[in-house]
Amino acid sequence: MIAHYKTVQRRQDVGMRISALYRQQQLSIGILDVASAEVLCGTLDWYMANMNCTLHVITLEDTFEQEELGQKYPDVTFICFNSLVSVGEMINAFADECYATWFLVVRSDMQMIGFDGSQLMRLMGEKSHPAMITPIALNQNGEVMPTIRAPYLKGKELDPLSFMPPVEPGRLVSNLYPVMGLGLYDRALFQRLRGYDGQISGEFYQLLDFGIRCHLYGFPIFTSSDFAILFGAKQSIVEDRSRCEGMERCYTKALSIHRIAGKNVVEKWKPYVDKVLLKTEVRTKQIILQKTDFFTLMKEWKNPEET
Repeated sequence: MIAHYKTVQRRQDVGMRISALYRQQQLSIGILDVASAEVLCGTLDWYMANMNCTLHVITLEDTFEQEELGQKYPDVTFICFNSLVSVGEMINAFADECYATWFLVVRSDMQMIGFDGSQLMRLMGEKSHPAMITPIALNQNGEVMPTIRAPYLKGKELDPLSFMPPVEPGRLVSNLYPVMGLGLYDRALFQRLRGYDGQISGEFYQLLDFGIRCHLYGFPIFTSSDFAILFGAKQSIVEDRSRCEGMERCYTKALSIHRIAGKNVVEKWKPYVDKVLLKTEVRTKQIILQKTDFFTLMKEWKNPEET
């Protein structure tokens, strides 16, 4: 079943859509509605008071209508799905609907406690910029959580390792994928990479697939100490890494290409292979675009304590 959404434009956008095509905004913030309406409203109030950029909320139609969010927040754009969807699909919709060079994905159940906009925008504006920058995350006790992921294979299984991020000011470290999808994205590059794979149902594999593709195509993901968030009601972040529908798509894109003597060679990764995807995408498109392979990525990866 395909979930559909409608977009309720903020007040300032009415009659201004044409001019927006010629005057692209730098930054747009997308808030994933993952908690109660009360929590969402508190989060919206904070961003409206503290962040001078366009705001989008990705939510459900029922929530939007029952809470009369359009009347309460006429200066916010709402992307309203008719049913529950994955995090990746929510972010894909936000990327399609916002008119900005960069977009920032946050959640209603977290607080922004550090965002050095000038430094982060400078980094994203460089010629060899990363695909995205992810934040350091703190739990309800103010403790830093292990949100750095490193590439690793446990036998035939993708099983990324977890590390603590460095907290020294100005530090950047590589991260395999954005935990919870949170972070600052380059919108044009995100769409060129075709965003998140909606045919993968599990959040872990959806995020992992996107992150691996970024690195294999030559676009790193970094975590920055200049960007920090706090979860006021979470002690830890738990990822569901169990098997899910579409997980073979992640394995097929991540592990089917081996780079040998500077050339990409396709080899099936058994036992997880999507034969249709292997034929229609990996052998025809990915083999041309991929700059490295997962095995080289593992070998050359520098973990935080090594940098």
